[in-house]
Formats: sequence, structure tokens, C-alpha cells
Amino acid sequence: MSSADASGESTAEDMPELTYPEEDWPGFIREHLGPSLLWALLGIGGSHIVLAPTLGGLYGMFGIWVIAIIYLAKYGGWELGIRYNYGIGRNPVEGYGDLPGPDHWGQVFTMLVYLVGWTVILASVGFSAATFLAALVPSLSAIQLYLLLIGFAVALTIVSRYAWIENLMKLFVIVLGGLIVLGVFVSPPSPSLVAETAFSVPDLTAPVFLGIFAALAGYAPTGLSTTVTIGSWSLAKEQGARALRRKDYDPTDERFQEYIASWMRTGTRDFRVAFGFSFLLLVSMILLATSVFYPTPPQDQNLAIAIGSILQEGFGDWTFYLVVAGAFAALYSTVITVMDGAARVNADTLPLVLEREMDTDRLRRGFILLMGTASVIPILVIGQLPVTLMVFSAALMAILQVFFYFANYYIVRKHLPEAFQPDRAHTIYYAVTMLLVLGFGIMGGLSRLGLVG
Repeated sequence: MSSADASGESTAEDMPELTYPEEDWPGFIREHLGPSLLWALLGIGGSHIVLAPTLGGLYGMFGIWVIAIIYLAKYGGWELGIRYNYGIGRNPVEGYGDLPGPDHWGQVFTMLVYLVGWTVILASVGFSAATFLAALVPSLSAIQLYLLLIGFAVALTIVSRYAWIENLMKLFVIVLGGLIVLGVFVSPPSPSLVAETAFSVPDLTAPVFLGIFAALAGYAPTGLSTTVTIGSWSLAKEQGARALRRKDYDPTDERFQEYIASWMRTGTRDFRVAFGFSFLLLVSMILLATSVFYPTPPQDQNLAIAIGSILQEGFGDWTFYLVVAGAFAALYSTVITVMDGAARVNADTLPLVLEREMDTDRLRRGFILLMGTASVIPILVIGQLPVTLMVFSAALMAILQVFFYFANYYIVRKHLPEAFQPDRAHTIYYAVTMLLVLGFGIMGGLSRLGLVG
């Protein structure tokens, strides 16, 4: 990485040596790309492998317009989190302690989301992974495989360091992404099917459409609660403003504005790469689902078999096992990132709530064990139904994520220096899209009450 001393009137004695981010693409990929790819995997497992085929199978190419609206609306929530993380050197959850109202209520709410909501996510994605593995190992039932997979994930995340997990997940992303994108070129939807479905607006008030929209609004590309998770992963790299804090320098000091701005650009660049990649994969999966499934989407009973056949027409029968294995890898990588990310957030947040020093690594291991054990509860309550579990947990995320967009906007306004405040255009965008995300939450609430879907 390149380094440079900050310029100005200050002398070498009162200025640290500042390490600036790499600007060229090879340097950026080598040194900085990573936290957002882990973030992308949180959504690739659920929204891409389970919900996207359902959407494409039901509505064809029109599904692309649906996800475009969702991605456009939710981008701002994460962008604010990235702005805060790199601009102040803190995880957004630290800032939630300053939200108006009772002490630490925002941080307690965040912990509840990660303890309850993310345990439901862990169950839904983990059981979907077990369903795909059962297609390859029919001698064991899905629930038996689920228990084995969760046990292995617990052991893996307890003993693994962040850098090792990051490199493993990058491999999963590359393999799965190449497979899906290649499949579109080999088996694209026919021109007649594109013409039939691209601008064919379904009944937007129909319970089925509202139910799947609510699920996608929660899971595509992920829930906005992951703004805290990506904050934990980013801070683990100890770059930018975080590096200043580690050396006891104040990142809001005007002397560091150029340095902070360069790292904010790098953090945003990292996120946009993963955000665009996630969108491309989701579009590709909808295209494949339109070509193969429309108008009959996969169901709980045939999920793995249906997804496994998605490339057979273009490549041949041998692809069944490759696709099933790839889908399993994507889903299981999400299990690992969910477990690691949620445990890190809770371990970082509990000391803030209790206002005392604690062994965060020991806490992280404890939360991993707790989530792994408790994840069997949603399966026992809802049943061994992978699509149903996914839709349930996704709609739950649509409700809970509303808090994070509004909270991120508040702490950015309250804590960041004037130089890093959103301009007028960004402010208008945030206002409009916060209302959209609020609408997603209302839709998710209606879905959970059984009024839609």
C-alpha cells in the first residue's frame, strides 16, 4: 500500500504517517476488496437461489423491474452506513447509542434483531442448504443434514479468523457467479417469452404478488440490518478512520479530511462493486428462471430438484450435480457469514449497552453457540419447508430493516463533520427512499399478519 504524510502547517512531530488506500484496480482488489463481498453473500444465498427463481417463475422478466426498485430504494441505507463507518471510524451501532429516547434503546433493538431475526435467517438459509445437500446425499434426511451443517458452521466460525473466512467466501462468490452468468448466455429466455413478460404488469394487489414482493423487499440484496455487519467486517481490517482511532487521533480533526475522504471513496467503491455484482447475479437468475420455470416456480417439495435442472437444457444432464453443489455452496456460505456476522455485531454491542469492558472474542463464541442451538426452533415451529421458511424470514427482515435506514441517516447528520455531510441531491434521495423502505416494512407486516401472501 502507498503512504504519504499529510500536508499543511503541522510538523512531523504532531502528525502521524498516514497510509492512503490504493487507487489502481489491482491494488484496490488486493488490499481493500472483501467486506462488501461477504455482505453480498448474505443475500446471494437466500434471495438469489430461492426467491429469484420463485419470482422469475411466477412473473418472468417483469421480476427485473421489481428488484430494480428494491435495490434503488435500499442502496441509501447502506451508503449512509459506509459513509459513517469510514468517515468516523466507528460501527454505526456505536452511534445508535445517541438516538433520541431511552439510553441504548437503539443498540438493544439491534441486538434483538441479530439474536431473533438473524437466527430465523440462519434457520431458513441453513435448511435450504440442507435440502440441496440431501439431493446429493439421499441417505440422510434434510433435518439430519441441517444439524450436521450447523454443527460444522459453529465449529468453523469459532476457530476461524476474519481473513480466512473472507478468502473462503471470495472463492464461493467467483464460482457461483460465473456459473449463473454463463447460464444466461447458453439458455436465455426466448424472444417471445421476453416480449410476453417484460412489460406484462401483473395484478399488483394480488396476495401472491404482494407476498413475494414483501419477501424480496426484506432479502434482496439483504436486509438493511447488514449495515452493522458490514461495519464490523470493515473495522476488522483497521483501515482509514479506524486506523486513526487506534493511534488515539481524532478522525474529525480538519487535518485529516483529505485522508478520510480518500478512505470514504474506497469504502464506497468496495460496496458498489459488491452491490452491482449482487444485482447482476439476481438479474441473471431471474432470466434463467424465466427461461426454465415460467409460469410454474419451484415449490417447497421440489426446490433442489427444480433449481438443479436450471442449466440442463443448455449444458446437459451433467450440470444437475454441478448446479446443486453450487447452490449448496452459496447457501452454506451464507450460513457461515450470517453466523459470523451476527455474533460479531452482538459481541461488539453488548459492552456498549452494559457500558463496561468485556472480552468480545469470548462473547462472539458464546453468541455463535447460542444462535446455532436456537436455529432449530423456527424449523420445528414452521416446518421443514425451505421456501416457506425463506419467505417468512424475508418478510420479517422487511419489517425490522426500516429502523436501520432512519437510524443511519440520523447518526450521519449528528456525528459527521460538515465536509462529509450529504449534499442536497443525496438528501432528497434519502427522503424519498426512506418512505419506500417504510412502505416495504408495512407490506412485510401485512404479510406476517396473513393479510397478503
